[in-house]
Formats: sequence, C-alpha cells, structure tokens
Amino acid sequence: MADVSMQKVFKRYGKAEVIHGVDLQIDDGEFVVFVGPSGCGKSTLLRMISGLEEISEGDLFIGGEQMNDVPPAKRGIAMVFQSYALYPHLAARGNLEFGLKLQGVNKSERDRRVQRAADILQITELLDRRPKDMSGGQRQRVAIGRAIVRNPSVFLFDEPLSNLDAKLRVQMRQELAQLHGRLNTTMIYVTHDQVEAMTMADKIVVLQDGFVEQVGSPMDLYHRPRNRFVAGFIGSPGMNFLPATARGQGQATVELAGDVSFDVPLAEGMGAQGQVAIGIRPEHLKISGEKADAGTLRGEVSVIERLGAESYAYVRTEVGQVIVKADGDLPVKIDERIQIVIDPKRVHLFDDHDIVLTAGTA
Repeated sequence: MADVSMQKVFKRYGKAEVIHGVDLQIDDGEFVVFVGPSGCGKSTLLRMISGLEEISEGDLFIGGEQMNDVPPAKRGIAMVFQSYALYPHLAARGNLEFGLKLQGVNKSERDRRVQRAADILQITELLDRRPKDMSGGQRQRVAIGRAIVRNPSVFLFDEPLSNLDAKLRVQMRQELAQLHGRLNTTMIYVTHDQVEAMTMADKIVVLQDGFVEQVGSPMDLYHRPRNRFVAGFIGSPGMNFLPATARGQGQATVELAGDVSFDVPLAEGMGAQGQVAIGIRPEHLKISGEKADAGTLRGEVSVIERLGAESYAYVRTEVGQVIVKADGDLPVKIDERIQIVIDPKRVHLFDDHDIVLTAGTA
C-alpha cells in the first residue's frame, strides 16, 4: 500500500495546457474518485500517475518516492481500463497469469496468486473459460483479477464500468467497494458518473477544465459545495438554480419574481448586494396544498417522472423550471397548478462569480 501525492502538476501538449498546477494528496488505503465532465482532465491525471503520460512540470510521489521518471512497470501500480483488453485466445487463468510469466514469477507462486484473485472475485469456475464464453461482468472481473495478482501498491481504474448495462453497473459498484474493503489498498477511480463517485468514494476530486474545483467526502461536497459548478454536478437530478436578488450581511433577504421572499443565513463574513442565484435540491422542496405565503413558489406541472418509490415533478414557474422530488404516489397531474415550499435553511446562495455565500446545509 502507498499514498499518492501530486505537487504543482502541469500537463502541456505543445502550447496547450490541459492540467493547471494540481496539488493533491491521496492517503494510504483511500478510495478516491476523479469525477467531472468529458475533457476535464481526469483521465490525463490518472495516466500521469500510471506513467503513461509524462508530467510537464511538478512532482509525483508514490509511497514517498518521486516517480516522475520511473517507468510504469516499476511504479507499483496496476491499471484497469474501460475496455477489458483480455487476450481472446487465452482462458481466464492464462489472462490472469500472463503478466506474472513475463516477470519471471515461478509457477507455484503464479498459481497461488491466481487462486487468491479468483477467490476474492468469485471467478474460480471461470478460470478455464475464454473471454468469448463470458458475460461482460465476468470479463470485467477477470480484468480486475489481472490487476490483483500483481499485488500493487495502488490500483488505477479508468471508467471500468462504462461498457456494462445499468443493472450490472450497480452490482459491480458494490463489488468494487467490497473489494476495496477486503484489500485495503489505495484505489484511484475515474468516472464521469457522479452517482458512481458518491456511492464508492472515501474522497471525491471534482475537476473542470484541468482545475481541481473541490476535494472532499461525498456528503461534504453534497452539503457544502464550494461553487456553483460543484453544486450542480453533485446530485441527481441536479440542483435547481433560480435568479434572485439578495441584500444583507450575515443574513440576506432573498427576493424572487412572483412576490417570493425569505431570509437566508450567510457564511461568516459574507454579504450579498444585488443579483444572485439561489440553489435548491429537488429533495429539499415540498409540494403543498396550503395557502401560499411569502416563501412559496407557484407553478404548473409540465412533466411527472414516476419511478416507483419516488416521483419527480417538473414545474413551470415565474423564475424558470423547478424539479421537485416527491413520494412515488404523488397525487398531482400534468398542467395542474401547485405550490412549492422553499426551506431557507436548505438554500445555497451564489454571487455573480458563482461562489457560494452560504455555509452549507445539513
């Protein structure tokens, strides 16, 4: 096992800079997820850790040792890619031990490591099967097993579940989390899916355009986003953002179109004056049949998504569309006029630079 440290790391392709001075500390045994939209730099960061991309500037340390110029094979890492990259002519056993043969590991040790990986991943019955005779999930387990047999200090995963169907992805998320618990080895996982990040990570690194926007635990990012990008990226469905005006120091009076107003507590030392955006998650809004008051939005239901245990109502209001999470048997219909209650304690307030002014919700 080993920690991973990146200090002022840059990546440039000619004159184009794609990673901008990243500072990041990943502790020994942590499960860390890099998440962000396509092109944000998450896979590039992972490839620099692996040695598949050179670092243009800055330093990389694994287990306290500088790795900038160390070849990938000597970094003590193992990587699992989006494509399974299995040898089609070899059975699972042959795929698992192929790298060990190249390293000159003797047969008894190869057999021991292969059997250990098969036991951990519950693929013993697949050892004599070729990839064409396996399901997608089984092939992915073999690909992960190929990493396990190397006994790495750090596991790197580059969107390993992208090729699986939705149900299998949920199952494999659980299995990867359990695998981390059994191995207790540092794992770094890249995905564009914030649900994967929220469900598996000890720590999430949110990236945008080659910059680290925020680092923290899943619930820390959910309740206390640093800016509007993080607030909108974390959570499914995404946070509602509505235009408003706010004035106050320590506590701001927020006003929205349609005579909607309420007071919001601000973070220490923060003040608001003029145009802002309020952010409120769908699960923090409530549909009410009571008479509207100053903190209530009024609107018309345009779409209802019924998912069984829960429903999402898309509501047209004077300040834009609002998504509301409700019980599965939500008793409203399309085009029905409803009232939406806003809880001021759950509101995030963003200034004209998209920086959050509130202390976060709990």
